[in-house]
Amino acid sequence: MNWKQVDFDWNQAKIFGVVADAGSFSAAAKELGISQPTVGRQIAALEASLKITLFERHGKGLVLTSAGVRLCEHVKTMTGSASDFALVAQGESGEVDGDVRISLTELDAFFILPECIQQLRKAAPKIRLEIVVSNQISDLKHREADIAIRYQRPTDNDLIIKKLGTETVMLYGHMEYTKRFEGMSISQINDLSIIGFEQSDRMADFLAERGVDVSCDAFPLVCANQLVQWQLLQNGNDLALLPEHIARRNPNLVPVFVDEFAPCKLDIWLVTHRELHTSRRVRFVFDVLARHFSTL
Repeated sequence: MNWKQVDFDWNQAKIFGVVADAGSFSAAAKELGISQPTVGRQIAALEASLKITLFERHGKGLVLTSAGVRLCEHVKTMTGSASDFALVAQGESGEVDGDVRISLTELDAFFILPECIQQLRKAAPKIRLEIVVSNQISDLKHREADIAIRYQRPTDNDLIIKKLGTETVMLYGHMEYTKRFEGMSISQINDLSIIGFEQSDRMADFLAERGVDVSCDAFPLVCANQLVQWQLLQNGNDLALLPEHIARRNPNLVPVFVDEFAPCKLDIWLVTHRELHTSRRVRFVFDVLARHFSTL
């Protein structure tokens, strides 16, 4: 490698990546634990050294320029490599140990977490993990969990949050079931069967907001357990709401009413308490989860 060609500040590149994810200097400064003016100066210095513009102002936030978008992909690769370097170093030191409790939903625990657990246990075998599987929001301030994956942005200023990405949720069904109403609109189907989460009108109201106007008769089956819903879909007699990245694990599941249903976009948040700054084990697990879930 020709090291003489690497003539930019790597720390500035890191700050650039954080700003790109956070969307503003103030949000990036909070995540990095430095002042907003410092973030601004570092970005300006990086732009000067590269002789390009990385961001344009849009309202109260920032938007990547075309050059910024291209460089952001390389920064993500650099960050990933740096994370791997830190994980190996911390794991080799043998100093990361103790208990960490992780709270996440049934689908995330079943489909997403196992690979991440394998990585964690290999890198830091002395950490003892407790997995809290629930679709309810754990209370981190009262230590129901140390780290949580959430789909609503927490408003408590005492918590540390990191946006991992955005999840697209759509109505899915088995292709054998959806063949029955292929080419039809929702209003033409009298015996539609959608799995509900609870005995209330909220599911119907949720779908109505997204263009699917159905009555309560369209929910002959109610089940709050997402894994049971997943299994019911395999039998080919119902529809259910699923994240796109989960549904595509089974090629027999297809989205329905795509011309009528406006997909739901949910931001994915990684949340922890302020012990992140003082606990090596919480910091270690937080960083591994952030890396893993950001690649979905």
